[in-house]
Amino acid sequence: MSNNPLNSRDSLLQQVLSSWRRWEVGLPGKPSLVNPLSGGRTNSSFLVASGSRRAVVRVNTPHGKALGIDRQREETLLRLLQPTGLVPRIFYITTEVLVTEFVDGRLWGAGTAGNDRVSQQLLPLLAKIWAFPKPDAVNRFSYLKHCRHYLSQLAVRPVAADAIEEHAAAVDACSWQPVICHHDLIPDNIIDTGRGPVILDWEYAAWGHPAMDLMRLGVAASHHNTDDLSKLQGLQRGMDTLWLMLKNQLGEPVR
Repeated sequence: MSNNPLNSRDSLLQQVLSSWRRWEVGLPGKPSLVNPLSGGRTNSSFLVASGSRRAVVRVNTPHGKALGIDRQREETLLRLLQPTGLVPRIFYITTEVLVTEFVDGRLWGAGTAGNDRVSQQLLPLLAKIWAFPKPDAVNRFSYLKHCRHYLSQLAVRPVAADAIEEHAAAVDACSWQPVICHHDLIPDNIIDTGRGPVILDWEYAAWGHPAMDLMRLGVAASHHNTDDLSKLQGLQRGMDTLWLMLKNQLGEPVR
């Protein structure tokens, strides 16, 4: 396969379109490309169609492991959540691509975080997601391990590294029950549809701390004491900083 990332991406796209008979849904014929989709910060996504049926093909970044993405974990959690209707329906999935239904609706947008709609519509949905029991064989997500994975790859250790590790270790040491945590629950990953909100982009999801998603939505303050909230906020800011630094080092565009 070509070493050119664009050629590799286009080749994968054509391969997955040609494999349409192996998809988990029946299609009237081979899907065709409609247009690339913008907005993703890590992967390349494309809208495709077969007859009246539309789907989104996500070609995964080749730097997934470096960025702390576990594709098997993502698939496991997505399949677990399929019956809820809160995530896109899977059409086809491998370690290199993910094909899901096209979710038609309106982006929540940056202005909706922290308002009454979050409490009235999203928190009940999160409660359904959090109700799934963690399998005994699955470990609770370690934020310290995750941060150190980033730090170990950076050419220059950031000034804030010690503080980030300290926050991560403190959160790991606290007593909390792990839930399915999205870890990137920003408004742009939420589609408002006729059947209610649908949450996209689960590649960073894990059995983590529920406050990490609440903070993204701007509603965590009322659920935790000041000291715990300060540690969690410091951790989240640190994770964002390390992610951005690593993306830049890898030469990936940050959209």
